[in-house]
Amino acid sequence: MVVVYVGSLLFGGVLIAASFFGAGHDADVHAGGDGGHGSGDGHDQSQASAILSLFGLRFWSFGAAFFGLTGVVLQVLGGPALAVAAPLISGGVGVAAGLGASVTFRALSRDTVGQLRGAAAMIGREGRLLLPVTRGQQGKVRVAVPGSGDVDMIAESDDAGVLPVGTVVLIVEFRGNVAVVERATATADSP
Repeated sequence: MVVVYVGSLLFGGVLIAASFFGAGHDADVHAGGDGGHGSGDGHDQSQASAILSLFGLRFWSFGAAFFGLTGVVLQVLGGPALAVAAPLISGGVGVAAGLGASVTFRALSRDTVGQLRGAAAMIGREGRLLLPVTRGQQGKVRVAVPGSGDVDMIAESDDAGVLPVGTVVLIVEFRGNVAVVERATATADSP
């Protein structure tokens, strides 16, 4: 039985090591006719897909590694008393580790990096231009976001005039990841 534990430990360990070096990126099972990607941001999969992904490559990698590790430890350190219960204990630890890894990686992969969360919530906020903006020339605007600090965004304007550096502007819409700005009314009234 030790051979099964060692083999399982090596198999799972090699798969986990390979995943750390980039092999098998997004290798979990995804159910659905469109390759597992729904409309939107690619993470609105069905409940059945969520359950199936728990039994993907990550599940088997971590499950096999921890099944093997637990079995080896119980066989070597547990003596004959634990040798009888080792398959059940090892199996339970393997399943728990596999499910834990699947759920953890799935939760971590839901966050999108590099995009403003709730860009629509930025509409109506004031910011200050870091680079000038004219019609046809993009600039940069800095907006103070409570709880997040300052956020710098690419900005463009439909106004005919030049909006120079330091101008207080109002975000009126988004076109993709670009904030459309116009001169803030308080600034427009001042000389």
